Amino acid sequence: MTRPQNSQTRMIVALILGVTIYGLAMGTTYPLLGLLLSDRVSGALNGLNTAATGLGLMTGVVLVPGLARRLGAGRTALAGVGLLAAALVALAFLRDFWPVFAARVILGCGAGLMFIVAETALNAAAAPERRGRIMGVYTAANALGFVLGPAMIALMPDRPAALLLGCAAIALMALIPFAAVERPVSRLVVPGSGRHIVSAIAAFPLAFGFLFIASMIDAVAISLMPVIMLDRDFDVSQAVLLATVFHVGLVIGQPLIGLALDRAGRRRTVLGCCGLSLACTLPLVSGSGLGFWPVAGLMLVWGGANYGLYTAGLALIGDRFQAEKLTAAIAALASVYALAAVIGPVVAGGMMNALGAQGLFGAAAVVYLTALCGGLWLFRPVEPEWQKHQIR
Repeated sequence: MTRPQNSQTRMIVALILGVTIYGLAMGTTYPLLGLLLSDRVSGALNGLNTAATGLGLMTGVVLVPGLARRLGAGRTALAGVGLLAAALVALAFLRDFWPVFAARVILGCGAGLMFIVAETALNAAAAPERRGRIMGVYTAANALGFVLGPAMIALMPDRPAALLLGCAAIALMALIPFAAVERPVSRLVVPGSGRHIVSAIAAFPLAFGFLFIASMIDAVAISLMPVIMLDRDFDVSQAVLLATVFHVGLVIGQPLIGLALDRAGRRRTVLGCCGLSLACTLPLVSGSGLGFWPVAGLMLVWGGANYGLYTAGLALIGDRFQAEKLTAAIAALASVYALAAVIGPVVAGGMMNALGAQGLFGAAAVVYLTALCGGLWLFRPVEPEWQKHQIR
């Protein structure tokens, strides 16, 4: 009786380990490429280049159903890891705008293949009463690389090619845990249809709206936060460290948010994340006189609260959908994430040119205020039956 449970636990651990290795590679790449292009192109073009990853993610969403039927879901994830590693090798030798743009599209496509499979398998394997905590550990593990990556850039700011080649090698290590669970993942993940993506969003629009906000802010933080903080008169090392602190908060916060999702309820936790994010961004709007440590404190809490919306969205999707509809819903999530990854950096880059960092933080505060008010009025999550009784 314990054998199936042990098998599912091993699969969950393997998937989380693989995503952690991938996150380290990507966490180095995003801010590094943003900094490399910052003295070559305008802020708007830098944001546009970052958006190439989102276009690649959308390509992955289109390819997953067919590949999963032909190869199996497990092998589709392995193919995704191979694609992103190849893109990282190419990026080590590219510096011009359009070649970097093309390589980032390929990188995003590989990431999309991997994440749709991994997140579907994790949600399908998670027991409802533990889903919040499992999603919290998963998102924290994914974010760990985005903490260590900027720290590596701060230590080796003048060796971008070596860092990118190292990222490719680290990404390839993710093949080991993914290969170990290739067959059980293929059995667990039922290939969905692209036709069901829109219907999944229509079935739970506000949840996907929260996912969009979390993903958009995170895409800006990953790629442009160091550049934004340079505009606030911090030096390069401080700017990169502030981006790191944002993701330290993300790592620390997600297990706690996962626990809150299971104990306090989905709705209360989501609204709490919106309120905390708003409270952190408001001081940054007029905080030009704030020193490094006050800003670092705000970034720490903001990082955890913002990405808590993503963790909650994963749990809500697992509560609502099953089988092929779950796969389609995760593909919808990837589509929303990709759209946010395209829109966020492009809009943020343009706002940086027009309004500077102050206007950018002001826009984020307006987004959180709108989400909080809308959530209080409209958000009606489907709490699992066991949780309805627990949180009364």
